[in-house]
Amino acid sequence: MGAAEHDAPAPRLTLASEFGTVTVEVDERANGPRLRIEDLRSGRSIHLDPLELASLTWLTHARLGPFLDPSQTGWSSDEGAWE
Repeated sequence: MGAAEHDAPAPRLTLASEFGTVTVEVDERANGPRLRIEDLRSGRSIHLDPLELASLTWLTHARLGPFLDPSQTGWSSDEGAWE
């Protein structure tokens, strides 16, 4: 890959529903590729490496349920949000 190709910004995908809007893109600036996810409402973002992404596929929807509870994850505010 040439320098110009490596410096080109990664394509950004926006996903939206009535519950949230996020952008996702591949970030290759670290030691390896990571997926960057940004919540457009709050401006918060997270980088997930391939192992972290693979681990999401091991979970059932029931196990993901606690992450969708606003009182646990801070949907309406940062107060009480998991660190």
